[in-house]
Amino acid sequence: MKIISEKPLRVATLGGTVVLFEPGVVREMSEEIGLLAIQLGAKEYNDKYVEEQKAEVADFEEVEMVRARNEKGHYIADDPSTPDVNEAYVPKKAPEPSSDLVTLLEKMMDEGDPKNFKADGYPKAAAVNKAMGQTVSSDERDSAWESILNS
Repeated sequence: MKIISEKPLRVATLGGTVVLFEPGVVREMSEEIGLLAIQLGAKEYNDKYVEEQKAEVADFEEVEMVRARNEKGHYIADDPSTPDVNEAYVPKKAPEPSSDLVTLLEKMMDEGDPKNFKADGYPKAAAVNKAMGQTVSSDERDSAWESILNS
């Protein structure tokens, strides 16, 4: 039986055997010790465990990268003296919300009309676009909404 633990673990049997588990290290154990380890929070290392780990990694949101630019708008080259860092690309930043959009969203919140909001409380794109009199990108809307929630 293969066992893996996410934290340091010490398993002791009544017969005096003590087995130490290091985090993230797969160990081949007898079934008796393996079951004791599982009772203490370890997991059996099998195909199901591997698929669960892959699913967890897939749930993370990937950061979109864009070419880095200097003050003049020219592309920045990668510095060869830093092989572990790619200076030519930086994470894409959300646009700064316009004060008009923030004011509009605050007004919509004050009015509290449920048809302007989704079930999760997020403002509907159509309602925001209609109130602004123009199409507002989802990035702008998200940025403005975040600024209101964080203030």
